[in-house]
Amino acid sequence: MQRLNQLLRNTSIQLTLVYTLVFGLLAAGVVMYIGYNTGRLLIQQSQVAVDDEVQKIAEITRGVGLRRLIPMIESRSRQPGANLYLVADANGRIIAGNVRELDRSLLVKDGWKIPPFDYGRFEDPNVEPHKAIARVFTLPGNLRLLVGRDIGEFQRFQSIVQQASTVSLAVMVLTGLGVWFFIGRRALRHIDSVSKTSQHIMAGDLSQRLPLSGTGDEFDRLSISLNAMIGRLEKLDSGIQTMSDSIAHDLKTPLTRLRGQAEKALSSRTLKSTRNKIEGIIGESDGIIKTFDALLMISKVEAGATTIDYQSIDLNALISDLYELFEPGFDERGAVLVLDQNHLPPVRANRELIVQALINLLDNAMKYGLSHEDAKVAINSYQKSNCVVIDIADNGDGISKEDREIVQERFVRLDASRTLPGSGLGLSMVKAIALLHGGSLTLHENSSGLICRFSLPI
Repeated sequence: MQRLNQLLRNTSIQLTLVYTLVFGLLAAGVVMYIGYNTGRLLIQQSQVAVDDEVQKIAEITRGVGLRRLIPMIESRSRQPGANLYLVADANGRIIAGNVRELDRSLLVKDGWKIPPFDYGRFEDPNVEPHKAIARVFTLPGNLRLLVGRDIGEFQRFQSIVQQASTVSLAVMVLTGLGVWFFIGRRALRHIDSVSKTSQHIMAGDLSQRLPLSGTGDEFDRLSISLNAMIGRLEKLDSGIQTMSDSIAHDLKTPLTRLRGQAEKALSSRTLKSTRNKIEGIIGESDGIIKTFDALLMISKVEAGATTIDYQSIDLNALISDLYELFEPGFDERGAVLVLDQNHLPPVRANRELIVQALINLLDNAMKYGLSHEDAKVAINSYQKSNCVVIDIADNGDGISKEDREIVQERFVRLDASRTLPGSGLGLSMVKAIALLHGGSLTLHENSSGLICRFSLPI
């Protein structure tokens, strides 16, 4: 009993039973409909045949009366066929015809005798009664005339039709059940495998992926979407772990320095020395706060914050303003900032985030791209296909090809830049802003130096 209950709780079994019941009822309905209409059609055809025979008898006997009727009935009774003839007196005694026996009550009233009734024939007295329909007439002298038609052939035909319909529908039901059960079990097996994989994922193994059958069906399309989502979650989870490790590593130094300055402030004996130490502590704290602000900004951008306001931006004016803002700073460092600007179409983006991204790129170029005496940084803007591209190109030492992807991650600082101020969040913020707007950040080798290519869709 427990085994049966477990079996009935199986979705495949439940669906199979429901399918069998519904399809069985429909099949039974179809068979009954075919059987009913076939019988009805056969009865109608028999009635037409009887009416035709009555019309012929009436034409033959017209004008000659009953003296010709009985010999004609005897003659027609001996002819092979399904027609029935009977002449009986008022007491129901058979005078002429090919009917051996029948229920005498059928001869009491005139009219059609439907549904079919049983009767016996002279030529086969030992077989089971036949079935027939007939019309009864009252003749002069209180005689009864019955003209009918045997429907045995029609009944056999109807039986064959019903049997053929039943067998066909039974084969259809069994075939349908077999096909459905195969497909249903296949679908349920796929669901079971998805369930098992999901359990591994919920246990924390985000490297697992939902299986694909390779058919491209609904399950595959759903699995592809879920796998993309799991991949995104895995990447975010990896980013969180990396960020946590990076925070613990990169903020350890400023926090240690902050603690050391606090201890020095406590040990200072003069107000001026204490004040200087406290100002240093505030400066270190501001740097740490800026780092966390940058992290929060990156997190919001990567999460696609709904509060971001998109508007149409004139990049031509924005780039010109940034050039005027940074040009004096480059000049103070003995470097040249060049603007090579082509007319750009407006883009729909968040102005503050785009400004922040370009400021980060120019600030990086100022920090790391001015390593030579003839230092030069160029801002090139142009349209390429359906994107606008802004290149920040310097002639510094550049970045090796294998490190260009790494430096776009959070807190990543190459050995050559660890002595310079910064938190290693600049390029990761630019990348997040570009992805939020459907664009990209890529690093390319310059003839001498590095090109940071920031692109946005038009």
